[in-house]
Amino acid sequence: MKSLSNPSVFLCLVLMSGGLNALSRDDISDKSKPVWSDFTASLVYQYQVNIPFGQLNRYLCRFNKTEYQRFANLQKTDEIAAHGYLVRLDLAECDTGQEDYAHLVRAAQATPDSPVIVEYWDGALASERRLYVLRAEVSEEASEANPFGIMTLDAELYGKDDPSKMLLRWRSESSRLDDGSVQYKVVEWLDGFVINQSQMIGFSEEYYSVNIVYSEGDSGYGTIISKLFRPDISSSGRYPEGIPAISGATNIAFNNDFVKFEYYQDTYFYGSQYDRKKLDTISCISRSNPWSYVPSWGYGVYDESGERNAETFDASYVDVEQNTVDFFVRGFNLITPHICRSLFDGSIVDTTDDAECPVQANSGPATLPSFDVPDLTVITSDSGQKYIVRQLKPRLVYPEVDMSNCASLTVRDTLSVENHTFFEGHNLDAAMPTAGAVMVNEFLDDKTRDPNYLGMSYLPLEDADNDGVLDFKDAFPEDPSKSADADFDGIDDAEDTTSDRYIFDHNQFIVPNAVEHVTPSMQQGTQQ
Repeated sequence: MKSLSNPSVFLCLVLMSGGLNALSRDDISDKSKPVWSDFTASLVYQYQVNIPFGQLNRYLCRFNKTEYQRFANLQKTDEIAAHGYLVRLDLAECDTGQEDYAHLVRAAQATPDSPVIVEYWDGALASERRLYVLRAEVSEEASEANPFGIMTLDAELYGKDDPSKMLLRWRSESSRLDDGSVQYKVVEWLDGFVINQSQMIGFSEEYYSVNIVYSEGDSGYGTIISKLFRPDISSSGRYPEGIPAISGATNIAFNNDFVKFEYYQDTYFYGSQYDRKKLDTISCISRSNPWSYVPSWGYGVYDESGERNAETFDASYVDVEQNTVDFFVRGFNLITPHICRSLFDGSIVDTTDDAECPVQANSGPATLPSFDVPDLTVITSDSGQKYIVRQLKPRLVYPEVDMSNCASLTVRDTLSVENHTFFEGHNLDAAMPTAGAVMVNEFLDDKTRDPNYLGMSYLPLEDADNDGVLDFKDAFPEDPSKSADADFDGIDDAEDTTSDRYIFDHNQFIVPNAVEHVTPSMQQGTQQ
């Protein structure tokens, strides 16, 4: 990193900076380009421990932002046959990016005492390249006393370019046990592309299964099973029947402030079992005040056309203090210098011993990037080409703390967990119902973020254009000559000669007779 202290150089740089950094994502108007469409999410360094908490919080945040409670009781008579709502949501607060396209929500409650059924489609417009479908059946909403609620929640993510390929599937179920405690179960499968878009789809797969027992308002314990499928290094198959290359059981105990966990690991490389119930980590982490960094695979580097970069080169940018910052770009990844950092607070640890500072550690120091390149920075290659950098997957680190903070927590033996059959019978419908006007719009104060609707929203039981179709069913609420748009392409159904409705074939994902491999750490009982 070189400091520019010469005043004349500084003045020249300031005068030229507008031209040097003229490239921006807004210059790329095609929103289907990867620089716009690649999805973002905040990940967590202690990812096994985060599975029961973080992903659920993201889903519940999305549901809450739809304000579904306002619309769940619209269907009261047979004359109102459907209730779909286009909504525009800023999802930055949910750690899933800032999106400027439409979502679709349908909420129903048969009686005031019945569960609320909420369905959610993210990627409703025909131009979107992916579709996220969520469904919740809520008997009791999550609360501070019971963060898991009493509900079932299903999620599926598809890439529309390949209608036979699922990218993510999730199912969770929370219920009350006879003693009043809450049991929370999860099964999640995802393609590695969801985490790292520099990977090819199908290169790796991740699988998690969770069983948590929680005393309401107090504390809990449980087990998180994790599996990484990499046939190229395991010489075995894929999910669900294959043997994972890396797997393990993370047993946790937690209260409102801290999580204590023990992680046991198995490894299976090139047809042979290596690690077997290896106790890899015992740690105590705080549940508050996380710090963050961006791993090399957490960036996206895009060329002037908005496509993912595939070249390798040295690059730099000028930061806000007018320092030239140098780093290396390898395809989609941006590689900054690494340094040993404490997992307590992110501070630099003075050591050159690789054994004391591994690349991935769950306790003690770890080798991590020494700085982050800001989101949407324009960088310059050594040949003078401009590129756009996105922070796609920043990673939170929950601070490691002294074990004395977890003295009151007892980690128990490995619990039994559900297998892949937990998904069976719960396929989600990717074919969206006919939707109406925008009911919720969080871009009212920033219309530039809402190019299609310019911050507009409508009242569901009114009829803005007096065409006899209530706003919540009217896809064109201000045009009395139009009302229906089943495939969300902006063309009224009466004039549309084609249908772009997205249909997903679940048969490609269902393996009813598969026998899931039980790794050594998954076996119940005392760890050895």
